[in-house]
Amino acid sequence: MSTALEQSRTFGTPECHRWRQGFFDALPTLAEELAAGFVHVAKRHGNAAGNRWLRRNTEGLVDPGRVYRRFAPIANDLERGAASLRRLERTTIEGIQAASAWLADVEKRLTIGGLNASHDDEALVRYAEAQARAVDDERQKLIGGIADYNRRRRYGLLPPPAPAISPKGKTLSARMADYQKQLADSRNALTPPPVGIPLMAVFRFAYHPPMSLKVVDAIALKKARQRAALHDIEPPARRSRTSVQLARLSCSLWWRRKLRRTAGRRLEQVQREAYRVHARAGIYCSDMTVERRRSQKVRNRALLETLEAINQDGQVYTLAELAELGLANADHRRAELMLRIRDTEAEARRLGHAGMFYTITAPSRFHPVLSRNARRNRKYDGSTPREAQQHIQKLWSQARAKLAREGLGVYGIRVVEPHHDGTPHWHLLLWMEPEAEPRVTEILREYAEAEAPEELFERGGHKTTARFKPVRIDYSRGTAAGYVAKYVSKNINGEQFARDGVENDHQDRYGHELSDAAPRIEAWAATWGIRQFQFLGLPSVTVWREVRRLTEKQEETLRQWEEATRPAPTVSERMGLIREAANAGQWDLFMRLMGGPNTPRAEQPIKPWRLNRPDTEQAEFSHATGEAHQGVEARGRYGEPVKATWGLVVRDGRGRQAEYLTRLYRWEIRSRQRAAGRSEAGEAGDAWTRVTNCTGVDITPSTPPPEVLAEQVARFEEWRQSDDVRAAQEDADLEARMVRAAARRLFHPTAPPESERTLSDQNVPI
Repeated sequence: MSTALEQSRTFGTPECHRWRQGFFDALPTLAEELAAGFVHVAKRHGNAAGNRWLRRNTEGLVDPGRVYRRFAPIANDLERGAASLRRLERTTIEGIQAASAWLADVEKRLTIGGLNASHDDEALVRYAEAQARAVDDERQKLIGGIADYNRRRRYGLLPPPAPAISPKGKTLSARMADYQKQLADSRNALTPPPVGIPLMAVFRFAYHPPMSLKVVDAIALKKARQRAALHDIEPPARRSRTSVQLARLSCSLWWRRKLRRTAGRRLEQVQREAYRVHARAGIYCSDMTVERRRSQKVRNRALLETLEAINQDGQVYTLAELAELGLANADHRRAELMLRIRDTEAEARRLGHAGMFYTITAPSRFHPVLSRNARRNRKYDGSTPREAQQHIQKLWSQARAKLAREGLGVYGIRVVEPHHDGTPHWHLLLWMEPEAEPRVTEILREYAEAEAPEELFERGGHKTTARFKPVRIDYSRGTAAGYVAKYVSKNINGEQFARDGVENDHQDRYGHELSDAAPRIEAWAATWGIRQFQFLGLPSVTVWREVRRLTEKQEETLRQWEEATRPAPTVSERMGLIREAANAGQWDLFMRLMGGPNTPRAEQPIKPWRLNRPDTEQAEFSHATGEAHQGVEARGRYGEPVKATWGLVVRDGRGRQAEYLTRLYRWEIRSRQRAAGRSEAGEAGDAWTRVTNCTGVDITPSTPPPEVLAEQVARFEEWRQSDDVRAAQEDADLEARMVRAAARRLFHPTAPPESERTLSDQNVPI
């Protein structure tokens, strides 16, 4: 059976064959389908009509095969996405054009400057280093030309500014030819004038400002900001000093962070458009993004393991250990959130306030697939989850402003979570005066349903709650904390949540285990930079956390501080009451002492004490920024002042205030390898241990009776052989190997050990 390409050669002259072959050679992946279209038209309307059809319908097409080869890691996903777009169109050629337009747009978005976003992280790191080096080289080149410029200026050898050339022509080639002609005809300012014309008759005085380091920095900054704009990266804020902006733009770490963020978001958006993020594929976010997030965590963990912190008491911890003690630990973060929600509810019930649970969803144009069948949504306009989040934030700010104008106060928590296709929606748990509830609900409904209200009605004319759904908290059926507990657990780590008597309460609405869905939601939030939890109208949580630093162990230190600073008795008494409530975990009492819900921050009795961090050991001159430091103010990586929270400012009812220091430890960060190197060199020093070296009590474990020991061993072996334990052990072993390999690469990047080569052979990302 002859192919369409062979059949096309039966139409027209040899010149026609060669002319058509140019189109087929430019689009080899589409050649057979285009030839079939030509043959179809030529059989009906003749060779000339077929040629016109071919020229008209191939204009602007890109070859899919070339795009797939360029972005090989996601080629299969791009191919599926293009195929699904083709199926949406009525005819084959319209489908080809739609898919081609999408692939051309994908190629443009995934090319960030000269970086291919689908390449591995190593290529991104090298590219970031090259961009930072280029910015610094440009500045150094300008600095090197200061003396030559000023010498030419002094002797009047600088030419006057060249007049601007405005090329004329309808086409780009015509304008380019005209530009070249005007440039060739223009006279060089340094060329001697024609014979017979005095030299001074053609020279005109033009003032040129002298070149200085400040002028060089301004020129270099302009070029550096243009370089960032070419990569679609937002440059540093203009309000910061020129030296700080240049320091950021010439730092490879700054470029690396920006490029990772841009590349990750664009890759994930392409995956959404390629129909790879929904309930029947990668739910909440793509599998690729989950793997990228996991690799990022491994890199971060490896770095934290290589650094240690030592305080003035000689206590030494790795940064990984310190991170587990804070809110980086998911269990700690979930426990604090649930404590604040539960006690806020208790205070609201004491005040007699009504509780409402609202769900706000973005319009249909933000959703790439339909919720009922996971098919493509024809109304989707290509918006990203971040744009959907900004849309809901805008309507919430408008609603909040209207509530403030009408004197309606609300307080509670906002939880953001994704639909199965990655589009965010909000859950609002709010408390308010009972008589204000109807008006608050009406205002929120008005703004939530303002855009595209026709989408809210079914075929039968019934209005749905797809965009806005209010639910009154019924305390006879459960607490408000119970309403939101599942959303909190699902958005953190999915652990320790299942209500008795509720069927499938350990699963999300799509039937996935919460422990499996939580990492995907966390990767989704990290990729798009979406804040998952935010409390509204409640006291500062920073104050709560700073007060809780002053535990019972710091009683003597606190007493000495008050003896030295002598605060007013009323201030000391207020601080004592709030500290007692915070250390007892009584958020409701803490709220009451801080003024209650919806108390403005300026009227709250305690606020954070923030000052510029001092540094008495800094050098007087910075070779990085070229600045001479004045004073003892600490500077950050890029030369900007560093503010830090030192403690709390407590005020009594009469306006008297006092400062309380809560950061009692001074930490020094150092490399574990360097510390180990000093010890191995035989230098004298203290024993950096976290345990006592004194002789203590006998802690030898007692041996149980033989029958009890045998029963314990049998239970232990049965537990260890279970499938769940084996799977968890394999995952932990794999992650530990990845962390060790990444840590080794930090110190030996050129010669990977045998274990790392084994991981690479197994296609495991290290």
